[in-house]
Amino acid sequence: MSNQALFAALELEKIAMGIILFLIVVVAAFNIVSTLVMVVVDRTPEIGILKSMGMTDGGVLRIFLLQGVSIGVLGTLLGTGFGLFLSWILHRYQIIQIPPDVYFIDRLPVSVHMSDVLLIAGGSILISLVATIYPSLQASRLQPVEAIRHE
Repeated sequence: MSNQALFAALELEKIAMGIILFLIVVVAAFNIVSTLVMVVVDRTPEIGILKSMGMTDGGVLRIFLLQGVSIGVLGTLLGTGFGLFLSWILHRYQIIQIPPDVYFIDRLPVSVHMSDVLLIAGGSILISLVATIYPSLQASRLQPVEAIRHE
């Protein structure tokens, strides 16, 4: 295998990893949606009480948007931190050894580009914000009397 073919294969692998990472983030976004929908259902009486005491639809919307974005930001920070730590460990200790007679290199090089990290982290936070919109709207549209009766 020539160097050109190896680099082409590595570039294709990078694209595939990007797609896989995107799908993981989408699954996490669905997890945020389902969690917040469950919170809305569980907290329906409390939402009704807040609205009957004068909280606006926008206030309820902001509460749930903040909760969802907080979950997304926390997950993104923890995941990014763990990923950067793991990349540092792989780079420093060169844990992954490969046969040099097959691949022309003796170890797997690890390279972290901050632009990639920031793009993925920003995209993850944006997707968590978008995923939070539906449950937040659902909570803000509850009618106080129906919500309190739900108890």
